[in-house]
Amino acid sequence: MPKIPETGAQLLRRAARRRLRPLIGGAGALSVWQVCEALVPVAIGIIVDRAIIPLSIPALIVSIIGLGLLFTVLSVVGYRFGARLCNAAREHEAHALRVEITHAALTASALPADRTSGEVLSIASADADTAAASFQQAGRGIASVLGMITAAVFLLIADPVTGLVVLIAVPIGLVIVALPGRSVSKRATAQLEAVASAGRSASDLMHGLRVIKAMGGEPWAVRRYRATSDAAAVAGIATGERTGRLAGLGALVMSVVLAIVLIVAGLRLTEGLMSVGALIGILGMTAFLTEPMRALAEIVGLFAQSHGAAERIARLLTSIDAAGDPGSADDPDDAADTPTATDTLTEAAPSTRDAAGTRPAVATTASGVTITGWPTPDGHLTAPTGSLTCIVAADAEDAAAVLQALTAHSRSLGPETMLVAPHEVDLFEGTIASNIAMVVAAADDTGPAQPGTAVHPADTPRTTTAHLPISAEVLTASGVDELLDLVDGGLDHRIQELGGNLSGGQRQRVALARALHAAPDILVLVEPTTAVDAVTEARIAEGLSTVRRRTQQQATLILTSSPAFLAAADTVVFVPTDGPVLSGHHSDLLDADTDSAEAYRNAVTR
Repeated sequence: MPKIPETGAQLLRRAARRRLRPLIGGAGALSVWQVCEALVPVAIGIIVDRAIIPLSIPALIVSIIGLGLLFTVLSVVGYRFGARLCNAAREHEAHALRVEITHAALTASALPADRTSGEVLSIASADADTAAASFQQAGRGIASVLGMITAAVFLLIADPVTGLVVLIAVPIGLVIVALPGRSVSKRATAQLEAVASAGRSASDLMHGLRVIKAMGGEPWAVRRYRATSDAAAVAGIATGERTGRLAGLGALVMSVVLAIVLIVAGLRLTEGLMSVGALIGILGMTAFLTEPMRALAEIVGLFAQSHGAAERIARLLTSIDAAGDPGSADDPDDAADTPTATDTLTEAAPSTRDAAGTRPAVATTASGVTITGWPTPDGHLTAPTGSLTCIVAADAEDAAAVLQALTAHSRSLGPETMLVAPHEVDLFEGTIASNIAMVVAAADDTGPAQPGTAVHPADTPRTTTAHLPISAEVLTASGVDELLDLVDGGLDHRIQELGGNLSGGQRQRVALARALHAAPDILVLVEPTTAVDAVTEARIAEGLSTVRRRTQQQATLILTSSPAFLAAADTVVFVPTDGPVLSGHHSDLLDADTDSAEAYRNAVTR
């Protein structure tokens, strides 16, 4: 697995390595453009000395043709292709960063405690674009430096004294302009964090909008968001102020350098030490220097913002990776030899997991999935293929630890091999079918609306499910078949944002159908039917066990205390808060006469 950048500098270096070809090509083409720009005043000076002052028509014609070729190379070959390559590198890297952030957030077992979906969305959008803009800045910066070198070389050839003045004054000016860059970077980072905080607040408020309105909390919500929005505005003003000061400093330094060059060149002309064409070339070249110097002054500030954005992205990726790393899994070959849970009631050694402080590790083989180091440091749990295994954990921290380990392991395998369906249900705008198959169906070609005809948003676009092969067995096992009888359109019924037009139990059924439709080799479910009535839950438990046992090649692991699923399971593992771990059939665990069995009965009684 590629190493995640730990700092903004590492992230930008990695980005430069994977966009090296377009970056080099873009910087080279932009350098051609900038060098040609620098040669324009040189060409004009030569035309004055060789064609205009001697009144030579042939030389003037040749000069005009040469000037036209110079501008053709300048505009077409240089700027057009250079800007295109740098913009391509920027857009591709911004896309890659967005995908990387989104993948890390979606595949993590849980976001870090100090991160929310709104902040992740802000970083994946604004920060990714800002960080990727460094490619555009790098291309312009390299071209500006080469343009200034070209100008300095010409000035040294045309008049050594003037050229020496430029070579001394320009680097000093660049150092002066670069010094405030760190301050701009800090301000830019603070601004991005404030914007992310505002996004986080907006996301939280919108997620709980119905509850807020029901409780009459609109004034409180407005005050809360206004405070975070004002903080973002203040941070933005501070960043703009520092960036503006940096641009103003660059303009001041540029003006001072220009004035010094003009004074020196004027003195040299009055002493008769240069020609009129040389003077025109020197003045034009000095005027040209204002462009790359201004560009470099802007680039310093913009690059500081890109570095700040890259720093935030690196911190987010590192925190997500650290939160989702439950420890390394055991070797698969060793896991294959691990004994499976027995069909009779067994008791493991008393739990010492709190003292050991170990994390569970997950390994998968063709025979199923094995969890080692859990529920006891020297214990193990195996969910074999062709069986249904349920886990009941009395301690929420134990359940969270094993779920985190399973989720982290599934990230490296892919949903075809191992899928962890969390308890929290996420539905998306579309149809019931598209939410189950996780494929956006093709829009019906209903043709353009007639002039003067009002089109309701709910009428466009409609989707068709003809090409989404969702089996009737999956619909029945998940209980979605009953849902389809209650809604208009069946599988084509439109689902609003976050499934707002479905009840909690209906959303759980659609999510369960999605997991069963994926048909992974290893399926992990977390309390999949808490919002479903007992009769429907029993029907779902029976249907799910039938679907998953059909091929005898799939393993199913469910973290639940539902009596319906426990009764349908081949093996139930009960992890009490204290005492031995129980493993066996649900009925055997209920009938056992031990303290752990009493705790089990209390945990599963509804």
